[in-house]
Amino acid sequence: MTTTIIRGQKADLTKSNPGLDRIVVGMGWQASPGVDLDFSAFLLGPGSKATADEDLIFYGNPAGAGGAMQLQTGSRSAYAGLTDNEQVSISLGSVPAAYERIAFSLTLYEGEQRRQNFAGVDGVYLRIVDERGGSELIRFTLDRTSGVETAIVVGELYRHNGEWKFNAVGSGYTGGLAALCGSFGIDVAEPAPAPPAPAPAPPAPPPAPSAQPSKPAPPAQPAPPAQPPGGTRSPLNLGRPSQQGGGTPPAPSSGAPDAASPRVLPPAPGARPAPAPAQPQGTPPAPSSSAPAPAPPAAPSLQKIELTKRGDKISLEKKAGTDSIGEILINLNWNQRKSTGFFGKTSGVDLDLGCLFELKDGRKGTVQALGRAFGSLNDEPYVMLDGDDRTGTKAGGENMRINGARLRDIKRIVVYAFIYEGAANWAQADGVVTIKGGGPDIIVRMDEHGSRKGMCAVAMITNVGDQTFSIERLVEYFSGHRELDQAYNWGLRWQTGSK
Repeated sequence: MTTTIIRGQKADLTKSNPGLDRIVVGMGWQASPGVDLDFSAFLLGPGSKATADEDLIFYGNPAGAGGAMQLQTGSRSAYAGLTDNEQVSISLGSVPAAYERIAFSLTLYEGEQRRQNFAGVDGVYLRIVDERGGSELIRFTLDRTSGVETAIVVGELYRHNGEWKFNAVGSGYTGGLAALCGSFGIDVAEPAPAPPAPAPAPPAPPPAPSAQPSKPAPPAQPAPPAQPPGGTRSPLNLGRPSQQGGGTPPAPSSGAPDAASPRVLPPAPGARPAPAPAQPQGTPPAPSSSAPAPAPPAAPSLQKIELTKRGDKISLEKKAGTDSIGEILINLNWNQRKSTGFFGKTSGVDLDLGCLFELKDGRKGTVQALGRAFGSLNDEPYVMLDGDDRTGTKAGGENMRINGARLRDIKRIVVYAFIYEGAANWAQADGVVTIKGGGPDIIVRMDEHGSRKGMCAVAMITNVGDQTFSIERLVEYFSGHRELDQAYNWGLRWQTGSK
């Protein structure tokens, strides 16, 4: 019997199936034409980090964990009447004890370059099958994505009290497979620009006459020995294998490999080749060999992500080279659109920033200027309000900070804005919240202007497996703090306060 779970739920695997060893993790989806997806798995040790580049199982490295994992690169098997898009076989009992988790992900190939995201992908599911019996044990169907991600950690297997369990993660990222590699501690090589074509060598001068007998050429020096493995790991190259019979052949090797050059994992047998770039009509002839080859165009930079629909969700990226998402800055800004009244006076809106917080130890509370509950960054609740903009014209607006280093202590946060003074006119306030944390800025606009209520729940920040925070757009309006509290089950007692 299949155990069906939803995002955020966990399920026993081996405890509920005594004697289970060999499983198949299958993933399926429906993608729009031209959207190319890749499946990968990360073998993770302490701190949810990979210990070597070979801990990434993907099209360039189809086997790992000492042979305990094998990506099925040829024909795939049907289990319970269904053949998945991708499958990986795992012998749970043979996975080395150094690995605590196995994370399974889907990424869009060249998503940023092609300006694609998971809005073009539907029906993503992950299931775990008993390889020997053929029965489906666990199924997780991803309900929805925000439409801005280019990578998703769909789920993970993890050890718990000597057993294996499954966690339905469903966290999205920008940056594709390279961003996931960085999050899990794998250094990825940047693609090198094409070198300029060499200039033709000048003709050699004729030899000068000499009365002395010519000296024999000195013996060739032997190539230096190759450096032994170990030490600093070379960056991993994620490039797909080139097309058969196409592209530039590799330069012949003249000796030992350069220890500093990026290491390329061998392509999988039967792996999909990278698609050839389309050539525009009327392509000009190639430049002569004496002219330098033009540099490839830079990939578009994704600086901002806007969550536009209620329920849109994205996960924060960890800071490059660290195990932390770093400090998170939440900025509230708005335009004070002054309007002239009957007696020539101007009216405006004082918009305030605040949050409800819940810690892992059960403590709950609020951070806001009202009641002077400014919080603390280094002590509980690890959330602090830095300023109160009473005019709406301060360039920096109001800022609230979250200590990302205390991620494991924080359970959830609801970010809200409320109108402290002035009429409840959200169209006039034109408020926008920007969340900065390691990756692209995340934008949430309070642009649903029909409500006359004075408080807006802007975003929900949720701890995802003690690895990152997910940001979910809310933009839901309430008459005040009590109503918002009840909607999100906080259970605080409220009293009238002032700044």
